Amino acid sequence: MPKIFKTIRDILVGEKTEIVKVLERVPIFAGLSLIELKKIEIITHEREYMDNEIIFNEKEPGAGMYIIKSGSIKLSKKVDNKQVFLMSMTEGDFFGEIALLDESPRSATATSAGKTKILGFYRPDFLDLLKREPKLGSKVLLKLAQMIAARLRETTESRVKGTADGNETEP
Repeated sequence: MPKIFKTIRDILVGEKTEIVKVLERVPIFAGLSLIELKKIEIITHEREYMDNEIIFNEKEPGAGMYIIKSGSIKLSKKVDNKQVFLMSMTEGDFFGEIALLDESPRSATATSAGKTKILGFYRPDFLDLLKREPKLGSKVLLKLAQMIAARLRETTESRVKGTADGNETEP
């Protein structure tokens, strides 16, 4: 069997790879079969970042989402010309998923905190997946929409609670 066919066969029907094990923990890929996860694996891009290396800058157009395979990142935002720390994320966490839907500017800067390996899942690859494998692409899109809806509900509840507690006022 030619090597290319063996490689493709191993990717599609072999055992779980390290990348598949990372992907199956990401909520937008939850419930996908091993073969479907391997199809996602094929279109992810792995990159290693050194300490304090910028993954993307605030206000840059979003290109896709990122999944932390190992290491950690810091998210920060510029406020009054100062970088303000927002949060840290570690192995298995993901960020930038809104960029799968549109190319709006990034709302924060992502920087590696130590040596970090990241999987990139980019918008053009996702759109191509939707065309080539509409059933699989639709599963991912539905999970993404559910996750965004849950976050919106949390934000709304938080704002309503803040208003009820007298912590926020109308403009």
